[in-house]
Amino acid sequence: MRNKVYIYTLSAAFLFGGCATYESKPVPIRPASSYTLQARPQYASAPSQPQTIPAAPSGQPLTPPSPGAGQVPPPPGQAVPYQPVQYAGVGLSIGADVLSDTERCKQNFGVDLNRAGVLPVQLIYTNTGNHVYNIQRGQVFAVDYDNNMWQALTTEQATGRIAGSEVGQDLLRGAGKGALIGGAGGAALGAALGAAMGDAGKGAMIGAAAGGIGGGAYGAVHEKSKVEKVVNRDVMSKALQDQQVAPGYTVNGFIFLPKGNYHRIEINVFDTTGQQSVKYTITPQGTF
Repeated sequence: MRNKVYIYTLSAAFLFGGCATYESKPVPIRPASSYTLQARPQYASAPSQPQTIPAAPSGQPLTPPSPGAGQVPPPPGQAVPYQPVQYAGVGLSIGADVLSDTERCKQNFGVDLNRAGVLPVQLIYTNTGNHVYNIQRGQVFAVDYDNNMWQALTTEQATGRIAGSEVGQDLLRGAGKGALIGGAGGAALGAALGAAMGDAGKGAMIGAAAGGIGGGAYGAVHEKSKVEKVVNRDVMSKALQDQQVAPGYTVNGFIFLPKGNYHRIEINVFDTTGQQSVKYTITPQGTF
């Protein structure tokens, strides 16, 4: 019976010490049009193969296509002025939520990632049109006041920043209760073994000493690895994924920017139905 008590004590010590304070929280969303920050579309690029008017065959006149109202046909051999697909980008709404304040960041991630040099930005795409759109995380850029364009951090980069920051140290101190397993767990284990041998007190002292020497180091390394895994898993699960947005669908995800002084966000989306790249621009008030 006494042995069981020691074993239960040991188990409790391990469970108590292994608890991390990082909390993965579900993120609610609304339709993109309901967000304060809205992306405004503009045409970003022409087709890769511009249309040209061929030269007239030898001895034959050239009959150019009929121009629209107010348009003048180009001379033979010159490119036709690019005309955007009429409905490219129509029906796709993009809303954004920049989590640059402590409390709102904690509501979504349990900790303030801004202190770790990471700025989470949630993007919500709602397709109410009849075109299909391709979205890519690598085609979202934050633009600073020197016109430098910054891409989102990769999952590994974001995790590394968080784990190596003050936030990461706080998480380790919370999870570092596992390092205390060295002494407490060693004592309990030693007592349990000592009791089985008939000397619980001596076993406890030996176990505590051994645990204090080796258990603390093991616990620290083990907990650091655990924290990184938990953070990495949460960042991955919430990150924006490369995907298609079909008619009637809403998709969302976070990009994790390096913390900086930005004044706008540019998003390139490819309209697969209209075969057209469309650039959307989000301009929050002030610096973010």
